[in-house]
Amino acid sequence: MKKVIIGVAILAVLALVVYASLNTHSERGTAVTIEQAATRTISSRVKATGEITPKNKVEISAKVVGEITDLPVKEGDTVRRGQILVQIEPNLYEAARDQARAALEQAKVAVTRVQVQLEDADRTLKRTSDLLSQGMASQQQMDAAQLAYDTARVELKSERHSVEQYTSALKRAQDDLERTTIRSPMDGVIIQLNAERGETVVPGSTNLPGSVIMTVADMSSILAEVEVGEVDIVHVKLGLPTDVHVDALAGKVEKGHVVEIATSGVKDASQGVIRFTVKIALDNPDPSLRPAMTAKVDIITATHENVVAVPIQAVVKRKVDADGHEVRGVKAREIEQRDAVYVMENGKAKVRAVTTGISDDLFVEISEGLKEDTPVITGPYRTLKTLHDGDAVHKDKKKSEESETSEDNQVGVEVD
Repeated sequence: MKKVIIGVAILAVLALVVYASLNTHSERGTAVTIEQAATRTISSRVKATGEITPKNKVEISAKVVGEITDLPVKEGDTVRRGQILVQIEPNLYEAARDQARAALEQAKVAVTRVQVQLEDADRTLKRTSDLLSQGMASQQQMDAAQLAYDTARVELKSERHSVEQYTSALKRAQDDLERTTIRSPMDGVIIQLNAERGETVVPGSTNLPGSVIMTVADMSSILAEVEVGEVDIVHVKLGLPTDVHVDALAGKVEKGHVVEIATSGVKDASQGVIRFTVKIALDNPDPSLRPAMTAKVDIITATHENVVAVPIQAVVKRKVDADGHEVRGVKAREIEQRDAVYVMENGKAKVRAVTTGISDDLFVEISEGLKEDTPVITGPYRTLKTLHDGDAVHKDKKKSEESETSEDNQVGVEVD
């Protein structure tokens, strides 16, 4: 009997505890985090990743086949326009030039010889014509003289064409010889050197790329070349300011602006999206920047100063009528969802239809429907997902303080 009494007492105590807990919960409502709407400067950004590249760079390739006999520069050297970069063995091309020159001289001699023959044939033709008119020469002799003259004229024309042909051959041989000495086409820096003395280089053809000996770049003008998705490219315009983050610069932000936007995109097979190349000129590039360094770029598409803003997660989609009341059930079928926030009033969640503007990584602009310092419910996410107008709520002080501290720590921090 005593055990039964003790058991009943324990059950009664447990029931009282559960009742008290439920009663307290029903009075206080759901715990939520609260933040006040505040005036901020909001900048919307398009984020993209790419690499640092010089604005002007030239790949130095061989235009003739041959062995590199002299390579007077090394990677990282500064060079001037016209400076010798590579010397290819010239012996073969000197011999070809001399041979073409000799052939040209021989052709000129042949022209002189045929000219003499033509002059002789012309005199013979005239004498034969006179003799024929006097009856002292036959028609056959006249025909032979005419044939000799016509043949000499044709041979002279042929030899003159030969002179033109050998003149072109000599010019080509001289050009090939000159191409054995490769000079810098611009002032710049050797950013890549792919060959060494003693290697044999070859020129490119239609289906076979040639030997790229080195790359010369003008490092005074630096670009960040990035890929932007098709959804974001419509917001990118020429001249927009940018923040460029390069890992090697230990957090330093390089300022720049958009200078080129590709008119056609390329499909990214791995992700199935279209990407467009965007080039950003750095306004004052750091001297330590090098080609191919990874660049993370924020393209600032719009900036609104001194606007009312709330954390992004506070904005939800709800069906709100023209009077500002949340509509649920059958009546909600005729109403479209719109942006809304929940504010806390007298321990209740009250819906407010709002008009949003631009947003950054953390906050969204509220252009209509909310005043500064209004307490807005910002979470938790699961609570906001199921929260409705009129639900009882109370401020979770600990989480709200943590949220405010996290907000303070993230102000000015870029999110990758």
